[in-house]
Amino acid sequence: MIKDNQISLDVAVIGGGPSGISACLELSKSAGLKIALFERESELGGMPRSCHIFFGMRDLGRILTGPEYARRLNTLVRRTSIEIHTESTVIKIIPGNSTKRHRINVVSPQGIHVYECRAILLTTGCFEISRGARMIPGMRPTGILTTGMLQGLANLRQQRPGTCAVIIGSEHIVLSSVLTLRRKGISIAGMVEEDPKLHTFSSAARAMGLFYHFPIYRGTSVQSILGRYRVEGVKLAKDGGGRAHTLKCDTVIITGKFRPYSSLIDFTPIRMDSATFGPLIDMNFMTSVPNIFAAGNILRGADMHDLCALEGKRAAKNILRRLESAGYEKEEGLYLRAESPIRYVVPQKILPDQIKSPLIPKLVPGCSIQLEHSLDKPVLEAWSADKLIWRKAYFRLIANHRIPIPIWKFDLSRADKKTGVTLRIRNHSDK
Repeated sequence: MIKDNQISLDVAVIGGGPSGISACLELSKSAGLKIALFERESELGGMPRSCHIFFGMRDLGRILTGPEYARRLNTLVRRTSIEIHTESTVIKIIPGNSTKRHRINVVSPQGIHVYECRAILLTTGCFEISRGARMIPGMRPTGILTTGMLQGLANLRQQRPGTCAVIIGSEHIVLSSVLTLRRKGISIAGMVEEDPKLHTFSSAARAMGLFYHFPIYRGTSVQSILGRYRVEGVKLAKDGGGRAHTLKCDTVIITGKFRPYSSLIDFTPIRMDSATFGPLIDMNFMTSVPNIFAAGNILRGADMHDLCALEGKRAAKNILRRLESAGYEKEEGLYLRAESPIRYVVPQKILPDQIKSPLIPKLVPGCSIQLEHSLDKPVLEAWSADKLIWRKAYFRLIANHRIPIPIWKFDLSRADKKTGVTLRIRNHSDK
């Protein structure tokens, strides 16, 4: 049943993970604002609730396990005046204009409510794409899981989903998959990566492989998953030729290739970036619709939790600045674009007048890119029309990993406003 009366808010934060909670903690510092946090799960904290260690380093200044980190954020936000709505799913965003506020429709056990908001912050996170989206052939037997499903079963429900697993993918999340499997006493038959280079730190992956006694197959594709009722194995083939072989297992863990949870912006004026499938934002985390902001993994897929938390905090500061100025004006800026093998750049719009050199860049999540493949000795360049405005050589860049871009070093005085800035990569050997 839809409630006819509309509830007024200053800020609605959608998503109760590290980014959303950190934003609420920052917003709560401004007295007199009515702020609400909406989370579809029954508990706050997001994915860290089912993860391992090394949480909270950059945002809380301490090292915690995932569950400890989630509980800490939950405790902090519940000490504030923020209205917290769990088991509440935002099903629709209706952007307003200069005279009308934005609206959101929220469904909960109490029914459907409509909220009017001066500002909205999207922090809905991301998900791993499924086996079907990767077009891996085979039947649909029991035992095929993503990392999120594995961690939920193993760490939240205390279940053992199998006895022997094959891991597909090699992004950073794979290291967490290995730890979860071994903690549950599940052996690992192998890790499979279709690219010749791993998408995580090679030394860490090799060390885990040696310690837990499993092989790593690079440049190898999965031809099919075997089994009708339960997984019986995977059929692998070396890319570029070679005889196919089978790894026996009863569980397949499909990791990585994250996509933003961005369905709320579908059929709205909020522009989507075709590369990230998340909202297009400027360097203040504002989308193409004034006073609708986005932060965290909705922008790009999976990234480190503490960087997402810091992004939420920065987005909150920009929201407060906008509300205090009551401004709906559009700020002029330069659009950033990226060419393959760069997968994307975030933010997609920079505001030259607001760019400052941070004292500690690692603690200020700013402009970043992600690559399609890991590269050795690449040179990253920024071009505007036919002018080179920045370049930097690297020893190695890892795919599917945040690579910060120091936009304060760009020679933006030479940039063409109409053309914007394009990021390109070439090898040292290229002329």
